[in-house]
Amino acid sequence: MTKRSLSDRRRAIYTGLNPFLDEAALLKAVSHWENRYADQPSLALQRYVADICQNTGLKDKRATILRSLLHAMGQDSTELLADPRGGSNTSTSTKHVESASASQAFAELMLAMMSQVDDSQQHKLRIELFAALRQRQLPLTILEALQRWLGNREPLELGTAPPALLQKLLNQYYVLLCENLGPVNADKILARGVQHVQTQHPKLDPFLASLL
Repeated sequence: MTKRSLSDRRRAIYTGLNPFLDEAALLKAVSHWENRYADQPSLALQRYVADICQNTGLKDKRATILRSLLHAMGQDSTELLADPRGGSNTSTSTKHVESASASQAFAELMLAMMSQVDDSQQHKLRIELFAALRQRQLPLTILEALQRWLGNREPLELGTAPPALLQKLLNQYYVLLCENLGPVNADKILARGVQHVQTQHPKLDPFLASLL
């Protein structure tokens, strides 16, 4: 942790807390880290989490938030959100919009592909996909969102996941389709899925292309 630049460590704090706080509270929490903990070792994160989780809504999430922060601190800088203190507001905002749009394109394409498979096969594929994803070192927030989606069929909300990661997740599902249904059927499912998203959500086309 101490070997990373201040900007990368701040980005890790921002990334790790992003799923749990609104923007105003998030920036306040980042400022608190800068003022009190930026020069402290990683073990101090536990005290930091206790500081920012004073309200009832967050107290029960302390362990999850701490895991998310520790995971973010170990992530490659390319997987972290933009520095909330660095660059122009326009640049940061644009990056967030692009990431969010890529996540939406990914979610729509996955749903379009899964809808082409019968329920029993779809259930099998969901289990196999999550089992495969657990073997990857995914960001904790991404893994938990996928678990909720695959296990409970809740809406898939991946926030600002980087397109490169989404591409890997899509590729993993395509591999499973090939293994279970054969390459020819997998290609057809992918092609029809892409066509569906392009027709129903034309504004996502540029982001869809980044996943393929």
